[in-house]
Amino acid sequence: MMKKFPLYLTGMLLMLYSVGAYSQGPKEGSLSYLWELMGNNYPMLTEKQARIEEFEYRKKELSTVALPQVQLQLQNSFGTFAGTNGAFFPIPGVFNVNGNVAEKPGVPGSTMNTFGSVLLDWKVSQFGKQQKMMEAAGYEIQEAQSNYEAARLSLRAKMTRTYLNLLYSQSGLSWADKNVLRVKEILDLSSSLAEAGLKPGADTALAAATYLQAMAQQEEWQGKYAAGQVNLKEFVPELNGELRLPLEVYRNIGLPDQSPDTVSTSHPFLQVLDKRFKYQQSQKKVLARKQMPSISLLAGLSARGTGINRDGRVHQNFASGFDNSAHNYLIGLGLSWNLTGLYIGSLEKKRARKQVDAAASQYQLQELQMNTALQAISSRISAQVKQVAKTKDALKKTLNAYDLYLSRYEAGLINLTDLLQIQALLQQVEKSNIEVCQELWSRLNTRAELSGDYSYLFNHLK
Repeated sequence: MMKKFPLYLTGMLLMLYSVGAYSQGPKEGSLSYLWELMGNNYPMLTEKQARIEEFEYRKKELSTVALPQVQLQLQNSFGTFAGTNGAFFPIPGVFNVNGNVAEKPGVPGSTMNTFGSVLLDWKVSQFGKQQKMMEAAGYEIQEAQSNYEAARLSLRAKMTRTYLNLLYSQSGLSWADKNVLRVKEILDLSSSLAEAGLKPGADTALAAATYLQAMAQQEEWQGKYAAGQVNLKEFVPELNGELRLPLEVYRNIGLPDQSPDTVSTSHPFLQVLDKRFKYQQSQKKVLARKQMPSISLLAGLSARGTGINRDGRVHQNFASGFDNSAHNYLIGLGLSWNLTGLYIGSLEKKRARKQVDAAASQYQLQELQMNTALQAISSRISAQVKQVAKTKDALKKTLNAYDLYLSRYEAGLINLTDLLQIQALLQQVEKSNIEVCQELWSRLNTRAELSGDYSYLFNHLK
């Protein structure tokens, strides 16, 4: 027996550890569980992710500007022979024939012509234009990434709002169920008292009417609850059956932790505007560099020939090449400068300066509005916490009063009208308690979105 004890103790410790590890994970029906279940497959998030990849490819495209640009042109045509190396198309829209047009007897006036060229244009100096364009593309990627994070935060707030509405509907349905049972108890009691001759029969009719009204409210809340489950499937389509929601936590909300009164500069909503501001600044620098010239290394090779030999006879062996041919090469440096663009560029720089000013003002406005909203919502939460506590106290006293009135009615000390009045008051206080709890949770969701911190909601709604 003593030998088995260490093995038994080890098994118990492993079991306790596994239970503890399981309890630390997200529970089915919790807010964090649904968020993890949704993942990153929501169309709004996939669209933002595609934008990030699009701008990354765009930056890679800009990096190829520094590579040499090589163009290859090959032609084989049938046309005029002018005694030189044949006719060809140097560029689209231009037809070129050089040489002596006089024809010798027996010499054909047209033949096969060939032309090939390779051109290289390597911009060895752009005076920083490419670097500034790459810098602007980097800020464009960062803005797209901030847009993705902002979309995730907005989606989290939207899903939490839908989740809270489902909890509200379930709490309302539970309230309606209790009200039906309560009125059914009054109906049964009034019926038994009427049969015993202790109460008039009209009490039964009045109680029955109240019971039907309670059942109608129950049907209404069942519809709201079913609609809430459907709305939640927008975010998690694979949900099947009813979720085990943390209804008791929802009803008995504790004292929320304190939140900072100012929005962090790392908030995704502000980061989107910050990266947009930096992108506009970089675009201004791009336009300034755009007015600078470009220096290129130029090189070219060309080959040109016809199907007629230099002595005027038609070349018979085309497979061995053309005898009447010419080969040329050219190497040099080139400077290109759009002088007309100097004036247009000054206008573009002024326009870019205004775009920078607008982006800065937009950031300041967003920061001011978010800080104001966060301070206002924090004040509302502080006041509503006290409201929830007083509503719960009122509910407790009303429940005690209802039990007392029910006993007095059963003893024949009061009539049914008095009992139904206190029942209606209890129903109203219970509904008010549900409403203030829902308002508090909704404001906590708004505060979490403004602060960018959902840890409180994730830790409590589980």
